[in-house]
Amino acid sequence: MKINRIITSLLVAGTLASCAPAITVKYDYDPKVNVRQFATYRIEADRQRNADPIVGSNLNQRRIADALDQSLKARGYKPVTQGEADLVVRFFMDSKDKQQIQSNNMYSPYSWWYGGMGNNVYSRQYEENRVVVNVSDARTNDIIWQGWATGQLNNRNKERDRDQAFRETITSIMKNFPESAGQDYGAAR
Repeated sequence: MKINRIITSLLVAGTLASCAPAITVKYDYDPKVNVRQFATYRIEADRQRNADPIVGSNLNQRRIADALDQSLKARGYKPVTQGEADLVVRFFMDSKDKQQIQSNNMYSPYSWWYGGMGNNVYSRQYEENRVVVNVSDARTNDIIWQGWATGQLNNRNKERDRDQAFRETITSIMKNFPESAGQDYGAAR
């Protein structure tokens, strides 16, 4: 009877760990904008939305900016430090506390006979993070492309793991951005 409870507990713990929310990436864009006209960019953190002292920390902002810079350079865009850029890439990160509830669904009408394994319900608290990248036309300040990722980004303990997590997340977001400057959305897919 006790072995059944131990096995059930291990199965539930494994199920909860495997059901941890994965990072989900989505994007949207303005199909009316001719992307071929853009070749340069500058990256800015959205200071108002990055107000959280942990998630919006300067350290995380640098991680995101560095990953964005690498991704845009790899696509053929040129960074502009002084003067006018064609694109302004603004980003922010936020978080909220979430709760996941899981049931082992082990109820049986005969459970009283072999140890009372019932339908146990477990809950897990976690922090869900979101990274949003807004790409705007610098002349009009209109967003022409937006990508975002939602999931658990801040759950890594080692600094190197966090750097990698942010890099991978930004790479996933920017995967849907046009491949190189002067290329339209239809050609980027």
